[in-house]
Amino acid sequence: MKVLMKIVATLFVAIAGFLVYAVVNALASAGGARPGVAVGYVAGALVLGAVAVNMWRKSSLRGAR
Repeated sequence: MKVLMKIVATLFVAIAGFLVYAVVNALASAGGARPGVAVGYVAGALVLGAVAVNMWRKSSLRGAR
């Protein structure tokens, strides 16, 4: 189970990185980015990052018990 949690946590970090990458590219484009979408993507990346850290720590604690 702890291996599965670490795999999902890694996937969440990858998705969060992609969301930040999308925001940076949208800001650098000629048309710009929609502010609401950009804020939503960054908020989503923060939430996914926090969940990934929590899952990684829980999977490590279960193995130590």
